[in-house]
Amino acid sequence: MTATGHHYSVQTIQKAVKQTIDSGNSLRGVEKNLKLDASDEEVSTPSFSSVRNWLGRIGLYELQREKEYRTDWIFIIDLTVELGKEKCLVILGVSQEYLESTVFPSQRGLKHSDVQLLALEIMESTRGELIEQKLSELTNMVGCPVQIISDHGSDLEKGIKLYIQKFTSVIYTYDVTHAMALILKHELATSEKYQSFIQKCNQCRHQLQQTELSFISPPSQRSQCRFFNVEKLINWAQTLLNCPIDTLFELSSNSDQEALNQILIMKFGWLGEYIEDISIWGQMVLMTRTLEKQLKINGINQHSNIEFELQECSTVKNVNSDFQNSILEYITNESSQIPVGKTFLATSDVIESIFGKYKNLSSKSPIKQIGQMVLNISLCTMNLATSVIKQALENVRYVDLKDWCFQVFGQSTLSKRKIVFSVSDDDTEFA
Repeated sequence: MTATGHHYSVQTIQKAVKQTIDSGNSLRGVEKNLKLDASDEEVSTPSFSSVRNWLGRIGLYELQREKEYRTDWIFIIDLTVELGKEKCLVILGVSQEYLESTVFPSQRGLKHSDVQLLALEIMESTRGELIEQKLSELTNMVGCPVQIISDHGSDLEKGIKLYIQKFTSVIYTYDVTHAMALILKHELATSEKYQSFIQKCNQCRHQLQQTELSFISPPSQRSQCRFFNVEKLINWAQTLLNCPIDTLFELSSNSDQEALNQILIMKFGWLGEYIEDISIWGQMVLMTRTLEKQLKINGINQHSNIEFELQECSTVKNVNSDFQNSILEYITNESSQIPVGKTFLATSDVIESIFGKYKNLSSKSPIKQIGQMVLNISLCTMNLATSVIKQALENVRYVDLKDWCFQVFGQSTLSKRKIVFSVSDDDTEFA
């Protein structure tokens, strides 16, 4: 099957697109894979630039495709940033009917294919008034949502609150993942004991990375958003403290058990100062992850706070009451907004996951900036069937993609760099 005006079959195009979106291959990697597949045949294979154009055209088709007008949309909204002054506002949508009939009965979170891309806007300013304007424009096209869910980024929060002043029936839900990370941050970022713990973990990692004990060194710490995965360090410490010395001896190349024991004391003896604290930190993480799992699988409703209290709070020991109250306050506030008999979404994880895939793909670009590759966000949510790909390529021309890119981005940073650095030394003069 071939799309009108195309040399390559739709199946070949589908294979190239899926290798990029589903497998995360680079464009040049896809080009080489297609050549390997055709190595025994004397046939031409597409270049990486052809693959890039297909991705852009199919992504633009999905972005511009008319979406269904509904009264039960749930908007999932966030911003992503690259180099430069632009930010990308993305609004995904899923119907509340689909959540209750398909997602929650399956005891799972949202998949990329469960949501639709409702809006993608490149913005130089993300002031709350502009966010509200974009939400209102989207409402005119697809209908007023029943719920909006996002993190509490200042611009987003202001824009959503301005929007809700106009559409008062809309429920605004704070994403549980960000909420729990913030609660952990408030507790641990101000704790001198925890700060000294992560500092010693970092020192220990550097000391062990070129030694025979590198296999039990602390995991690396993220430079940003580190409170989203606090459990990595806590689990490492708890596991190492509970690991039998015989196991470590068997895995080590050191044949002298007494010498190994002395090395372990020298390198990890400092953990003894934190045994009680590690246990408390572990319980704190367990509380947050328990609530996250409950809400991500079952959604949020008016009974969510009762379910959490029965499930978790009765078994927690030694965690201070302020921390527990912060979690209970979150779940009580958010669940009280949900109408009786309804279950809504509690997390924006799906949009974070799509951003992660997009950033993985864009990281292979020569320069990190928001450009045509942002249309890959559209592709993440699509059913990439041959019929859909054929329809997309027959409806969106290459010239349409070029026009859209120029209108949205203007001249690219890479193009500007090529012009500057292609100038010979004789033509360049600095005062």
